[in-house]
Amino acid sequence: MSNQLFNNNPIEFMEEPLFLGTGRNISRLDLQLEPQIAKASADALGKLWFAGDFSPSKDAKDYIACAPELNSLFMENLKFQTLLDSLAARSVAEVFLPITTNPQLESWWYQHAFFENNIHSQSYADILKGQPVDAKVIFDDIMINPSILARAESIVNCFEDTVKRNAKMVLYNSGEAIEYSIKDHKKSIVLSLFALNILEAVLFKSSFLTSFAFKENGLYSVSADIISKISQDESGHYAMTINLINRLRKDPEWAYIFHENNDEINSLYRDAIQADYKWIEHLFRDDAKLLGINEAVLKQYVTANL
Repeated sequence: MSNQLFNNNPIEFMEEPLFLGTGRNISRLDLQLEPQIAKASADALGKLWFAGDFSPSKDAKDYIACAPELNSLFMENLKFQTLLDSLAARSVAEVFLPITTNPQLESWWYQHAFFENNIHSQSYADILKGQPVDAKVIFDDIMINPSILARAESIVNCFEDTVKRNAKMVLYNSGEAIEYSIKDHKKSIVLSLFALNILEAVLFKSSFLTSFAFKENGLYSVSADIISKISQDESGHYAMTINLINRLRKDPEWAYIFHENNDEINSLYRDAIQADYKWIEHLFRDDAKLLGINEAVLKQYVTANL
C-alpha cells in the first residue's frame, strides 16, 4: 500500500485483495465487487434504528422495585456491554479500515462502526441515564473494574497489535528506516478477525441472554427491547467476520497463516471462554435469583454457542 489516505495512481479494484492491496482512492461503489458484502450492507441499513426510538426511563420503576442483587446483575452486565461496543467500534475503524483495500468492505466497516458507536453505545448511555443512578459513577467504574477489564484483555491485545503493525506499514511504505514484516502483519490481521468474531460470538451473547432473562421476568422490558435490536445488528456483524475468515482461509496468499497459527487461534477461544466463566461467576457472586438463568445455565450457553 502507498499514500495511505489517497493513492493518486489509478487502481484496478477488480483485482484488489480485501486487505493490504495497492491502496485506496475514490470509493468505487459502482463496481459489483462483492455482492455478498453489498447485500449485508443493504440488509443492515434496512433494519436501521436509533436510540431515540425507545424510552428506557420507563424501566426506572423496576430499578426501584428490584432487590439490590438483581440491580447489581443488571448494571454489571450493562457495563460490560458498554465496553464491548466501545471496543467494537474502534476495532473496525482503527484496526481494519486502514488496511482494507476493497471499496465495498471499506464501506461496510464505516457502517459497522456507526452502528456500534452512534446507535449501540448511545443506547447503553440512554439506558443508564434513564435509571435513578449516577450514570457518571457507573461509567467510571468500567475502567477500574478488574472483572470487566480482564474479560476483554485477550481480544484487546490482538487489536492493539494490529494497530501498531498498521502504523509500521505506513512508515515503512513512506521510506522510513523501520522494521516491518508483511507476514507478521497478516498474522496479526487474522488474529484480530478472530478476536472480533469472539467479541460478537462469545462475549456479547452471554450478556444478551442475561438482559433477555430480565424481560422474561417482567423486568427492564424497554432495555431488553433495545438490546434485542442491538443483538440483531451484532448477528450481522458476526456473519461478516465468518465470511471474511472463510475468504482468507481459502486464499493461497493467506491460507498458510491459519495453518501455522492454528494453536494460537484456538487459544484465543479457550481464553475467551475461561474469561467468560470468571465473568459469569462475578455476575452471580451475590447469588442473584432470576428465573430461567443462573451461573450454570450461562456457562453451558457460552460453550454450546461457539
